[in-house]
Amino acid sequence: MKHKLNVILWLVTVTTTLVSVATFNYIIDPLWTFSHSNILNNRQPGFNERQQKTNRAYFSGLKNYDTLMLGSSRTAYINQYDFKGMRVFNYAADNMMPYEYVKWIDIAKSIKGGEFKTIIIGIDFFGTAENYDNFIKKYYNGKEPEDYLKKSKESLYRLKTLLSIDSLKHSIESVERLRKPTISDYDRKNVRHCSIKVSEDVKKRNIASNIREYNKPLIKEYIYRKDWKKLLIELKNRNPNTNFIIFTTPVSEPFFEKFIFEAKHIDDYAKWLEETVDVFGKVYHFMDLNSITMNLDNFFDAHHIYAEGVRWIAHRISGYKTDEIPEDFGKVLTRANLQDYLSRLEFRQNHTR
Repeated sequence: MKHKLNVILWLVTVTTTLVSVATFNYIIDPLWTFSHSNILNNRQPGFNERQQKTNRAYFSGLKNYDTLMLGSSRTAYINQYDFKGMRVFNYAADNMMPYEYVKWIDIAKSIKGGEFKTIIIGIDFFGTAENYDNFIKKYYNGKEPEDYLKKSKESLYRLKTLLSIDSLKHSIESVERLRKPTISDYDRKNVRHCSIKVSEDVKKRNIASNIREYNKPLIKEYIYRKDWKKLLIELKNRNPNTNFIIFTTPVSEPFFEKFIFEAKHIDDYAKWLEETVDVFGKVYHFMDLNSITMNLDNFFDAHHIYAEGVRWIAHRISGYKTDEIPEDFGKVLTRANLQDYLSRLEFRQNHTR
Protein backbone atom coordinates (compact mmCIF):
# COMPACT_ATOMS: atom_id res chain seq x y z
CA MET A 1 0.00 0.00 0.00
CA LYS A 2 2.82 2.39 0.87
CA HIS A 3 4.51 1.65 -2.48
CA LYS A 4 1.27 2.37 -4.31
CA LEU A 5 0.84 5.68 -2.48
CA ASN A 6 4.39 6.68 -3.39
CA VAL A 7 3.70 5.99 -7.05
CA ILE A 8 0.48 8.01 -6.90
CA LEU A 9 2.27 10.84 -5.13
CA TRP A 10 5.02 10.79 -7.76
CA LEU A 11 2.49 10.85 -10.60
CA VAL A 12 0.61 13.73 -9.01
CA THR A 13 3.84 15.67 -8.49
CA VAL A 14 5.03 15.11 -12.06
CA THR A 15 1.62 15.92 -13.53
CA THR A 16 1.27 19.05 -11.41
CA THR A 17 4.76 20.21 -12.43
CA LEU A 18 4.12 19.62 -16.13
CA VAL A 19 0.75 21.36 -16.01
CA SER A 20 2.28 24.30 -14.14
CA VAL A 21 5.15 24.63 -16.64
CA ALA A 22 2.78 24.32 -19.61
CA THR A 23 0.37 26.87 -18.14
CA PHE A 24 3.11 29.38 -17.40
CA ASN A 25 4.67 28.93 -20.85
CA TYR A 26 1.24 29.33 -22.44
CA ILE A 27 0.56 32.56 -20.54
CA ILE A 28 3.94 34.03 -21.55
CA ASP A 29 4.26 32.32 -24.95
CA PRO A 30 7.94 33.24 -25.54
CA LEU A 31 8.05 31.57 -28.97
CA TRP A 32 4.94 33.36 -30.26
CA THR A 33 3.02 30.20 -31.15
CA PHE A 34 -0.18 31.80 -29.85
CA SER A 35 -1.50 35.34 -30.25
CA HIS A 36 -2.84 36.29 -26.81
CA SER A 37 -1.54 39.31 -24.94
CA ASN A 38 -1.57 40.00 -21.24
CA ILE A 39 0.19 42.06 -18.59
CA LEU A 40 2.88 39.40 -18.11
CA ASN A 41 3.96 38.81 -21.71
CA ASN A 42 3.96 42.25 -23.31
CA ARG A 43 7.71 42.76 -23.01
CA GLN A 44 9.71 39.91 -24.52
CA PRO A 45 13.28 39.34 -25.72
CA GLY A 46 13.79 38.55 -29.39
CA PHE A 47 16.06 35.65 -28.49
CA ASN A 48 15.26 33.79 -31.73
CA GLU A 49 13.57 36.32 -34.00
CA ARG A 50 13.63 34.09 -37.07
CA GLN A 51 11.71 31.34 -35.32
CA GLN A 52 9.49 33.68 -33.32
CA LYS A 53 8.41 35.68 -36.36
CA THR A 54 7.93 32.55 -38.45
CA ASN A 55 5.76 31.10 -35.67
CA ARG A 56 3.72 34.29 -35.49
CA ALA A 57 3.24 34.33 -39.24
CA TYR A 58 2.42 30.61 -39.48
CA PHE A 59 0.04 30.33 -36.52
CA SER A 60 -1.62 33.75 -36.78
CA GLY A 61 -1.58 34.01 -40.58
CA LEU A 62 -0.60 36.72 -43.04
CA LYS A 63 -3.81 37.11 -45.05
CA ASN A 64 -4.53 40.51 -43.51
CA TYR A 65 -1.16 41.91 -44.57
CA ASP A 66 -0.55 43.42 -48.00
CA THR A 67 3.10 44.39 -47.37
CA LEU A 68 6.14 42.37 -46.28
CA MET A 69 9.25 44.00 -44.82
CA LEU A 70 12.69 42.38 -44.73
CA GLY A 71 16.10 43.44 -43.48
CA SER A 72 18.54 43.20 -40.60
CA SER A 73 18.13 44.42 -37.01
CA ARG A 74 18.21 48.01 -38.28
CA THR A 75 14.97 47.29 -40.12
CA ALA A 76 13.58 45.08 -37.34
CA TYR A 77 13.37 48.19 -35.13
CA ILE A 78 10.92 49.89 -37.50
CA ASN A 79 7.35 49.82 -36.18
CA GLN A 80 5.25 48.03 -38.78
CA TYR A 81 2.25 50.19 -37.81
CA ASP A 82 4.02 53.46 -38.71
CA PHE A 83 3.57 52.93 -42.45
CA LYS A 84 0.66 54.96 -43.74
CA GLY A 85 -1.75 53.18 -46.09
CA MET A 86 0.04 49.82 -45.76
CA ARG A 87 -0.63 46.72 -43.69
CA VAL A 88 2.96 45.68 -43.01
CA PHE A 89 4.35 42.50 -41.48
CA ASN A 90 7.88 43.15 -40.25
CA TYR A 91 9.79 39.92 -40.95
CA ALA A 92 13.21 41.57 -40.49
CA ALA A 93 15.64 39.89 -38.09
CA ASP A 94 19.17 40.27 -36.78
CA ASN A 95 21.83 39.65 -39.45
CA MET A 96 19.41 38.90 -42.27
CA MET A 97 21.60 38.67 -45.36
CA PRO A 98 20.77 39.40 -49.03
CA TYR A 99 21.05 35.77 -50.15
CA GLU A 100 18.18 34.98 -47.76
CA TYR A 101 15.69 37.52 -49.12
CA VAL A 102 14.25 35.24 -51.80
CA LYS A 103 13.75 32.41 -49.33
CA TRP A 104 12.05 34.56 -46.70
CA ILE A 105 9.73 35.99 -49.33
CA ASP A 106 8.82 32.51 -50.56
CA ILE A 107 8.09 31.41 -46.99
CA ALA A 108 5.89 34.44 -46.32
CA LYS A 109 4.03 33.93 -49.61
CA SER A 110 3.42 30.27 -48.82
CA ILE A 111 1.99 31.19 -45.41
CA LYS A 112 -0.12 34.00 -46.86
CA GLY A 113 -1.31 31.80 -49.71
CA GLY A 114 -0.55 34.44 -52.32
CA GLU A 115 1.57 37.41 -53.28
CA PHE A 116 2.16 40.65 -51.43
CA LYS A 117 1.17 43.94 -52.99
CA THR A 118 4.40 45.51 -51.73
CA ILE A 119 7.73 44.25 -50.40
CA ILE A 120 9.94 46.67 -48.46
CA ILE A 121 13.60 45.81 -48.01
CA GLY A 122 16.10 47.67 -45.86
CA ILE A 123 19.52 47.04 -47.36
CA ASP A 124 22.78 47.42 -45.45
CA PHE A 125 26.23 48.06 -46.88
CA PHE A 126 27.60 45.13 -44.86
CA GLY A 127 25.35 42.94 -47.00
CA THR A 128 27.71 43.57 -49.91
CA ALA A 129 30.53 41.78 -48.05
CA GLU A 130 30.83 38.45 -49.84
CA ASN A 131 32.83 36.93 -46.99
CA TYR A 132 30.12 37.75 -44.43
CA ASP A 133 27.73 35.08 -45.71
CA ASN A 134 29.73 32.19 -44.28
CA PHE A 135 30.11 33.92 -40.93
CA ILE A 136 26.33 34.32 -40.67
CA LYS A 137 25.71 30.71 -41.70
CA LYS A 138 28.07 29.52 -38.97
CA TYR A 139 26.46 31.89 -36.46
CA TYR A 140 23.08 30.25 -37.11
CA ASN A 141 24.57 26.74 -37.21
CA GLY A 142 23.87 26.35 -40.90
CA LYS A 143 20.11 26.81 -40.52
CA GLU A 144 18.38 28.09 -43.64
CA PRO A 145 15.13 30.11 -43.65
CA GLU A 146 13.09 27.06 -44.66
CA ASP A 147 14.28 25.23 -41.54
CA TYR A 148 12.34 27.66 -39.35
CA LEU A 149 9.08 27.05 -41.19
CA LYS A 150 9.73 23.32 -41.03
CA LYS A 151 10.05 23.64 -37.25
CA SER A 152 6.74 25.52 -37.00
CA LYS A 153 5.04 22.75 -38.96
CA GLU A 154 6.36 19.92 -36.81
CA SER A 155 3.73 17.63 -35.31
CA LEU A 156 2.75 18.73 -31.79
CA TYR A 157 5.21 21.65 -32.01
CA ARG A 158 3.01 23.93 -29.93
CA LEU A 159 2.66 21.31 -27.19
CA LYS A 160 6.40 20.70 -27.19
CA THR A 161 7.09 24.39 -26.65
CA LEU A 162 4.70 24.46 -23.71
CA LEU A 163 6.52 21.60 -21.98
CA SER A 164 10.02 22.79 -22.84
CA ILE A 165 12.47 23.80 -20.11
CA ASP A 166 14.10 26.20 -22.60
CA SER A 167 10.73 27.85 -23.10
CA LEU A 168 10.39 28.10 -19.33
CA LYS A 169 13.74 29.91 -19.11
CA HIS A 170 12.64 32.40 -21.77
CA SER A 171 9.25 32.83 -20.10
CA ILE A 172 10.96 33.75 -16.85
CA GLU A 173 13.21 36.16 -18.74
CA SER A 174 10.15 37.79 -20.30
CA VAL A 175 8.61 38.40 -16.88
CA GLU A 176 11.91 39.88 -15.68
CA ARG A 177 11.84 42.29 -18.63
CA LEU A 178 8.71 43.86 -17.15
CA ARG A 179 10.80 44.99 -14.21
CA LYS A 180 13.91 45.77 -16.21
CA PRO A 181 13.05 46.44 -19.89
CA THR A 182 15.77 46.75 -22.52
CA ILE A 183 16.08 48.67 -25.75
CA SER A 184 15.60 45.54 -27.86
CA ASP A 185 12.39 44.11 -26.34
CA TYR A 186 9.36 43.13 -28.40
CA ASP A 187 5.71 43.54 -27.55
CA ARG A 188 2.95 41.16 -28.65
CA LYS A 189 2.25 43.18 -31.79
CA ASN A 190 5.64 42.37 -33.31
CA VAL A 191 7.02 45.81 -32.44
CA ARG A 192 10.62 46.02 -31.26
CA HIS A 193 10.96 48.97 -28.92
CA CYS A 194 13.92 51.33 -29.10
CA SER A 195 12.83 54.27 -27.00
CA ILE A 196 14.86 53.68 -23.83
CA LYS A 197 17.74 56.15 -23.78
CA VAL A 198 21.21 54.84 -22.99
CA SER A 199 23.84 56.86 -21.14
CA GLU A 200 26.63 58.57 -23.05
CA ASP A 201 29.18 56.14 -21.59
CA VAL A 202 27.14 53.13 -22.72
CA LYS A 203 26.72 54.68 -26.16
CA LYS A 204 30.47 55.23 -26.52
CA ARG A 205 31.14 51.61 -25.56
CA ASN A 206 28.46 50.43 -27.98
CA ILE A 207 29.95 52.43 -30.85
CA ALA A 208 33.47 51.14 -30.16
CA SER A 209 32.15 47.57 -29.92
CA ASN A 210 30.21 47.86 -33.20
CA ILE A 211 33.22 49.22 -35.06
CA ARG A 212 35.36 46.32 -33.79
CA GLU A 213 32.65 43.85 -34.77
CA TYR A 214 32.45 45.06 -38.38
CA ASN A 215 36.18 45.65 -38.80
CA LYS A 216 36.78 42.15 -40.12
CA PRO A 217 34.00 41.86 -42.73
CA LEU A 218 34.20 45.48 -43.86
CA ILE A 219 37.95 46.05 -43.84
CA LYS A 220 40.19 43.07 -43.21
CA GLU A 221 38.40 40.56 -45.45
CA TYR A 222 36.04 42.73 -47.48
CA ILE A 223 35.24 41.66 -51.04
CA TYR A 224 32.31 43.24 -52.87
CA ARG A 225 29.90 40.45 -53.67
CA LYS A 226 29.78 39.70 -57.37
CA ASP A 227 26.17 38.53 -57.23
CA TRP A 228 24.60 41.65 -55.69
CA LYS A 229 22.80 42.75 -58.83
CA LYS A 230 21.90 39.15 -59.71
CA LEU A 231 20.24 38.71 -56.30
CA LEU A 232 18.13 41.84 -56.83
CA ILE A 233 17.10 40.80 -60.33
CA GLU A 234 16.03 37.39 -59.02
CA LEU A 235 13.82 39.10 -56.45
CA LYS A 236 12.01 41.02 -59.16
CA ASN A 237 11.74 38.05 -61.52
CA ARG A 238 10.25 35.81 -58.84
CA ASN A 239 7.78 38.49 -57.77
CA PRO A 240 6.72 40.18 -61.03
CA ASN A 241 3.41 41.49 -59.68
CA THR A 242 4.87 43.02 -56.53
CA ASN A 243 5.94 46.62 -55.99
CA PHE A 244 9.38 46.78 -54.34
CA ILE A 245 10.39 49.63 -52.06
CA ILE A 246 14.11 49.64 -51.30
CA PHE A 247 15.82 51.79 -48.71
CA THR A 248 19.32 51.97 -47.28
CA THR A 249 19.61 51.78 -43.51
CA PRO A 250 21.15 54.74 -41.64
CA VAL A 251 24.38 54.48 -39.66
CA SER A 252 26.10 57.04 -37.46
CA GLU A 253 28.76 59.41 -38.80
CA PRO A 254 31.64 57.57 -37.04
CA PHE A 255 30.52 54.27 -38.58
CA PHE A 256 30.15 55.80 -42.05
CA GLU A 257 33.48 57.58 -41.86
CA LYS A 258 35.26 54.42 -40.74
CA PHE A 259 33.85 51.95 -43.25
CA ILE A 260 33.23 54.13 -46.28
CA PHE A 261 35.79 56.94 -46.28
CA GLU A 262 38.68 55.63 -44.15
CA ALA A 263 38.40 52.07 -45.50
CA LYS A 264 38.36 53.53 -49.03
CA HIS A 265 35.07 51.82 -49.92
CA ILE A 266 33.62 54.83 -51.69
CA ASP A 267 33.78 53.00 -55.03
CA ASP A 268 32.09 49.91 -53.59
CA TYR A 269 29.50 52.12 -51.94
CA ALA A 270 28.84 53.82 -55.28
CA LYS A 271 28.58 50.50 -57.08
CA TRP A 272 26.13 49.24 -54.46
CA LEU A 273 23.86 52.23 -55.06
CA GLU A 274 24.30 52.14 -58.84
CA GLU A 275 23.39 48.47 -59.15
CA THR A 276 20.43 48.79 -56.80
CA VAL A 277 19.03 51.86 -58.54
CA ASP A 278 19.58 50.21 -61.93
CA VAL A 279 17.41 47.24 -60.92
CA PHE A 280 14.64 49.00 -59.00
CA GLY A 281 14.75 52.49 -60.51
CA LYS A 282 14.51 54.22 -57.13
CA VAL A 283 16.06 53.92 -53.67
CA TYR A 284 15.22 55.80 -50.48
CA HIS A 285 18.68 56.61 -49.21
CA PHE A 286 19.25 57.07 -45.47
CA MET A 287 22.82 55.76 -45.23
CA ASP A 288 24.84 58.88 -45.82
CA LEU A 289 25.94 61.96 -43.93
CA ASN A 290 22.77 63.86 -43.12
CA SER A 291 21.27 65.82 -40.24
CA ILE A 292 20.17 62.64 -38.47
CA THR A 293 23.24 60.46 -38.92
CA MET A 294 25.62 63.28 -38.00
CA ASN A 295 23.94 63.76 -34.63
CA LEU A 296 24.81 60.97 -32.19
CA ASP A 297 21.85 61.94 -30.01
CA ASN A 298 19.76 59.99 -32.53
CA PHE A 299 21.67 56.73 -31.93
CA PHE A 300 22.06 54.25 -29.10
CA ASP A 301 25.05 52.60 -30.79
CA ALA A 302 26.95 52.98 -34.06
CA HIS A 303 24.19 51.86 -36.41
CA HIS A 304 20.80 51.73 -34.68
CA ILE A 305 18.64 54.80 -34.24
CA TYR A 306 15.99 55.58 -31.66
CA ALA A 307 12.23 55.26 -32.15
CA GLU A 308 11.69 58.74 -33.60
CA GLY A 309 14.23 58.13 -36.36
CA VAL A 310 12.82 54.77 -37.42
CA ARG A 311 9.34 56.29 -37.43
CA TRP A 312 10.59 58.92 -39.88
CA ILE A 313 11.93 56.16 -42.11
CA ALA A 314 8.48 54.57 -42.23
CA HIS A 315 6.81 57.89 -42.88
CA ARG A 316 9.24 58.85 -45.65
CA ILE A 317 8.89 55.51 -47.40
CA SER A 318 5.10 55.46 -47.21
CA GLY A 319 4.77 59.05 -48.43
CA TYR A 320 3.43 60.49 -45.19
CA LYS A 321 3.93 64.24 -45.31
CA THR A 322 5.18 65.87 -42.12
CA ASP A 323 7.49 68.78 -41.37
CA GLU A 324 9.16 66.71 -38.64
CA ILE A 325 11.29 64.74 -41.10
CA PRO A 326 14.52 66.55 -42.08
CA GLU A 327 14.66 67.11 -45.83
CA ASP A 328 18.03 65.42 -46.20
CA PHE A 329 16.97 62.23 -44.39
CA GLY A 330 15.88 59.70 -46.97
CA LYS A 331 16.97 61.20 -50.26
CA VAL A 332 15.25 59.63 -53.25
CA LEU A 333 17.95 58.37 -55.61
CA THR A 334 17.05 57.61 -59.21
CA ARG A 335 18.94 56.95 -62.43
CA ALA A 336 18.56 60.65 -63.20
CA ASN A 337 20.20 62.07 -60.06
CA LEU A 338 22.45 59.30 -58.75
CA GLN A 339 25.69 60.35 -60.45
CA ASP A 340 25.28 63.94 -59.30
CA TYR A 341 24.75 62.70 -55.74
CA LEU A 342 27.83 60.46 -55.87
CA SER A 343 29.94 63.28 -57.30
CA ARG A 344 29.01 65.56 -54.42
CA LEU A 345 29.74 62.80 -51.90
CA GLU A 346 33.16 62.12 -53.39
CA PHE A 347 33.89 65.85 -53.39
CA ARG A 348 33.02 65.95 -49.70
CA GLN A 349 35.33 63.03 -49.00
CA ASN A 350 38.24 64.65 -50.81
CA HIS A 351 37.81 67.94 -48.97
CA THR A 352 37.35 66.59 -45.45
CA ARG A 353 40.45 64.43 -45.24
